[in-house]
Amino acid sequence: MREYVVENEFVKAVRKAGGVAYKLTSQTANGLPDRLVLFPVAKTIFVELKAPGKMMRPLQRKRRYQLMKLGFPVLCIDRMPQIMPFIDAALSWTPGEPFPEGIGARIPELELATLPADLDDFGETLEPVDPADLAGFYEIDDGGDAQ
Repeated sequence: MREYVVENEFVKAVRKAGGVAYKLTSQTANGLPDRLVLFPVAKTIFVELKAPGKMMRPLQRKRRYQLMKLGFPVLCIDRMPQIMPFIDAALSWTPGEPFPEGIGARIPELELATLPADLDDFGETLEPVDPADLAGFYEIDDGGDAQ
């Protein structure tokens, strides 16, 4: 089954339950969830839709983490049987409270990168240590006519 099949059924179910599921697109931020789901009163939930068994990419998990730090629930739905439990949880959820656990697909945690211990805090650079070494490099010729 393809992602668009799950997504179409999801949008229909949200609409039938009295909400809207706007397609979320951005020209400046990649990795945002597919849908911005709104239910009355002021319930805002971000949902990533996937084909069965597919996982969120690392950038999508990073965006999820950023949105959750702001207090928004972010879920992943990858199967039809997950849609109605999501709808029930969203309708009974009160904004400001934690969103019910165990709804939707499992999302792996972000993997944290570690730097090798032999690097300093800034890593290796090719810049001169003394800024005076660059003196005269940026001289501007303010005389003469431009032609």
